[in-house]
Amino acid sequence: MKKISNSTVFAQHKSTKYFVFIGILLLLSFWVLTATAQEKIKYQGMVKDSTTLQPIAYASILLQKNDATKAVVVNALSDSIGQFTLNIDTGTYLLSLQLFGYAKLAQKIKIDQTMASSLKIWLLKPLVNQLKQITVTGQRSLISQDKDKLVYNVAQDPMAKGENLSDIFRRVPMLSVDGEGNVQLNGQTNYKVLLNGRETAMFAQNTKDALRGFPGLVVDKIEIITAPSAKYDAEGIGGLINIITKKGVMGYNGFLSAYYSNINYQTSTNLSIRSGNFAITGTYFLSGNYNNRAGLTSETLPLQSSFYQRRYLEGERVTNRFSNDGNLEMSYNLDSLQTIVAYANIGGGNNKSRFDQNITTDFANAASQHSLFTQNVKNNIPTFGLGSDFIKKFKGNTDRELSFRFNGQFSKNDGLNTSLMAMANSNLFRQNDSYSKNREYTLQTDYIEPLAKSMKLETGAKFIFRDADADYLSLSKTNANEPFEPDYSNSNSFAYKQQVYSGYGSLSFSLQKLNFRTGLRLEHTTVDGDFFSSNTNVKQNYTSLIPDFSMNTKLGKDYTIVLGYTKRLQRPYINTLNPFINNNDPLNISFGNPNLSAQTIHTLSFQNRLVKGPTFISFGLSASYSGNMIVQYTTFKPASGISTTQYGNTGKNRDASMSVALSTNLKKFNGGFGGTLRYNKIENTLVSTQHEEGLSGQVYGFFTYTVYKSLFLSGNGGISRPAYSLINTTKAFPYYQMNIGAQLFDKKLTTSINFNRFFNKWFTNRSYTEDANFSTRSTVTTPYRVIYFGFTYNFGKLKENLTKKKGVNNDDLINN
Repeated sequence: MKKISNSTVFAQHKSTKYFVFIGILLLLSFWVLTATAQEKIKYQGMVKDSTTLQPIAYASILLQKNDATKAVVVNALSDSIGQFTLNIDTGTYLLSLQLFGYAKLAQKIKIDQTMASSLKIWLLKPLVNQLKQITVTGQRSLISQDKDKLVYNVAQDPMAKGENLSDIFRRVPMLSVDGEGNVQLNGQTNYKVLLNGRETAMFAQNTKDALRGFPGLVVDKIEIITAPSAKYDAEGIGGLINIITKKGVMGYNGFLSAYYSNINYQTSTNLSIRSGNFAITGTYFLSGNYNNRAGLTSETLPLQSSFYQRRYLEGERVTNRFSNDGNLEMSYNLDSLQTIVAYANIGGGNNKSRFDQNITTDFANAASQHSLFTQNVKNNIPTFGLGSDFIKKFKGNTDRELSFRFNGQFSKNDGLNTSLMAMANSNLFRQNDSYSKNREYTLQTDYIEPLAKSMKLETGAKFIFRDADADYLSLSKTNANEPFEPDYSNSNSFAYKQQVYSGYGSLSFSLQKLNFRTGLRLEHTTVDGDFFSSNTNVKQNYTSLIPDFSMNTKLGKDYTIVLGYTKRLQRPYINTLNPFINNNDPLNISFGNPNLSAQTIHTLSFQNRLVKGPTFISFGLSASYSGNMIVQYTTFKPASGISTTQYGNTGKNRDASMSVALSTNLKKFNGGFGGTLRYNKIENTLVSTQHEEGLSGQVYGFFTYTVYKSLFLSGNGGISRPAYSLINTTKAFPYYQMNIGAQLFDKKLTTSINFNRFFNKWFTNRSYTEDANFSTRSTVTTPYRVIYFGFTYNFGKLKENLTKKKGVNNDDLINN
């Protein structure tokens, strides 16, 4: 295939802007790193067993100010021979030493010049009833809420061990998954999925397939952020879904897991090692399906006098999918205040599908015409990513923090598409070869400055560079015995570059019982796209100001109210900008719009939450509005019978929703229920006859019951209806499953059998699109009854399993 010759990436004025941006970041870092340099006292200590007097390695060392604030000054570990060194100011402190299997030791100490050369011995007393196995004595609620996010604690969900993320998402408040596996967040299809706070090529390529292939066993929790602060990127109309994976503890631990069903399979493994200041975690998983069959129908009826009376399509799609992904993360604590993290991921997969479709077209004054459309598609999609983070806290106040981050994501897509359109008097054979590359680079810095006891300033800057290009060569012929000839009118090539410069400031403060957060984010976007086939250029240059505000207050000990406002945006990308006309079906064509601009949406939310012991209850109201929504819509020309699907900033959407969630975690029973009721009205301002409105939402419930010791029974179910849209509005559909599991060999081995939607063998997902000129009704019928068999084996030797103190939580560091 011919290779695209890309134009110059940066013009001279863009280069100057980039280097000025990086220079500001370097000046900021130099100022912060040198602002508080001063001479310190070197305090040395050693931790020993009080009975054997042997050194204790990797004990937890916590030094706090001895005042009302109890601010953390140092959080460190003793080394391999039990020694530790603290570089601190003179003064009085509270020193705590702790290790699993020993009684905690806390003592007030006074630091002065006389301690600079001495070695203090600290003795920890072993616990008499020391456990032989590491056990978890406390459990989080299944659903919780923390500041600006709702959290689903996957680690507390026994069913998750044998499921993928697509299955788990059905139980997460504010998320809905339709029968095809498409996900909506708060009624929106535009959102961002992050993995440990970072963007990855795996989820950017094909979110639906990535979720189906990601094992729930490696996930610790899922964070739903519908009103992100100014710290987060402005993109993601519906908000953010942040998937947090499990972290290793002192020593080593891991697992092997596999499940098999009548439609798919999955295998995963994980190993985490932590020794002293160094930690490494590796995860690998693969998944796939085999001969997954789906029946499809589509009926188009013109509502005006037309070229035809009725067009009916009926066919079958057979799909074979394989995907795999490996992630490696290493972290090293340079000292008690500085950490460096390096990570990489490599993966990808391949998809093969065959589509056979019979097409019947009925006419008013002529015989019906019958044709056959056959299509074979193969795609190979390798991905690769790497990155590094540097995080520095400061002596005297560990809430003060500076971080630098780099992330690179790279992917390719090599595809082959062959098709045959067999009609009564002619045939058309096509072979489409495609090859595309995507590259994304991100530089980011963030700084947190505590200004007072109840005030905090967060600021930062970020630069994103996206670069993509593709070749799409179409070959065609009308006779099976002839060679293929290039069809340049149906071929496509493009080069696309996007740069996003951003900076933000966010201030959090308290006034008596009211806690406030307000912030601004400024994003400047440049786009340079060349669509060679259509001789179309896209040049965009725009700036977006994104405000946010939230207020929360606590009424009594258990009840909290949160009020928030945010503005979000959605930029158009290649698939929506590309003007290339897809006319594989000559009566159903589609293309993008190079004149699209960024969409904005305003969201107002009101939340109530009650935490009473093991019980969590939440009730929320939200409303949103977008007047320039990017919508995909279909128009029908009666004279030719051609349906045209295209994009435009022509959507206006109003949305109001009410949600409730309840969960409780008792000794033998863990369960809950919830639901969302939504009303939305969407209209196409360009085509006045296209509008939809109505009620949608979901109701769900779940439970886990320990029948006897290590034998448990669990289940979940519900009914969901996605929000209304201009095309392919989906009907309501039910889902349910039951799971029987057992934990054996001191809970190291977990086996389970899962019965998923066992009353029906097939499920039909129904959708429709209509306006004053036409009506299209479509169905997709897929296997519904699924039986899973799975096992998980956990292994490890843990030296320490201490809960992190509240406020030291790296899961909140979002760095995409």
